[in-house]
Amino acid sequence: MERVIELPGYGGVGILTPAGGAANATAVVLFNAGLIHRSGPQRLHVDLARRLAARGFHVLRFDLPGIGDAMSAGAAPTTRAAIQALDAVQATTGASNFVIGGICSAADLGWRVALADARVQGLLMIDGMAVGGTWYRLGKLRMALGSSPASWPGKLLRRLRRDAAHRGDSSDALVDDLRDWPAPHEFTRQAAELLDRGLNVLALYTGGVADYLLHPRQIDRTFGPSRRHPGLRVIIRFDMDHIFFALRHRREAIGLIGDWLQDTFHER
Repeated sequence: MERVIELPGYGGVGILTPAGGAANATAVVLFNAGLIHRSGPQRLHVDLARRLAARGFHVLRFDLPGIGDAMSAGAAPTTRAAIQALDAVQATTGASNFVIGGICSAADLGWRVALADARVQGLLMIDGMAVGGTWYRLGKLRMALGSSPASWPGKLLRRLRRDAAHRGDSSDALVDDLRDWPAPHEFTRQAAELLDRGLNVLALYTGGVADYLLHPRQIDRTFGPSRRHPGLRVIIRFDMDHIFFALRHRREAIGLIGDWLQDTFHER
């Protein structure tokens, strides 16, 4: 039976979905993103938590400070609040290792928490960081060439209007306003550090972040030499949208995440 657990420091609460049967020593903690409640977009976190619990994982979904039902961040920065959530799960379930993360800014937070807390053994990054540059521009060109020539004048006009509205800004700068990413070279260094430490990463990229990701080769540049590390699994699904609006995509994403967790942490 699901239960409410209190999260100290900022008056937050979380919903713990306990493992069915013998519990894995690794628990899962799902962060919410943007202004989305702990239930997740289209109740993704609810469905995911229950499916993972059926596979033997304790799962916590909770509201970060100032989001959903949680009070404002006053006393607890987001990273500290996330670590406090891990503490609460460990105290409640005895789990000593964690898989954390989520969608968009929740993936960014998971990255920071993984760097700060060695209990994090797995990271779920849905539409996490991706470096732009040449491959992104090539993706834009390929998209333009794949459309009807009759649509080109309208696209050009919209582009000119957008450029005029954001004159002096780059697409990278606009993304930077919304996401908390390290510099590309720093991310590559951190990726090597985390993967060599034993962290396992599932990086799922969708077609819903065309403002910064349009070509699979961007991921090679993002992770650098670590792209082929056995601890990193990358899935690129440009047919899916950012919040898995289609039921079939939600079900497929939940299955992909569950299979990765079971394959990676079945003996832990």
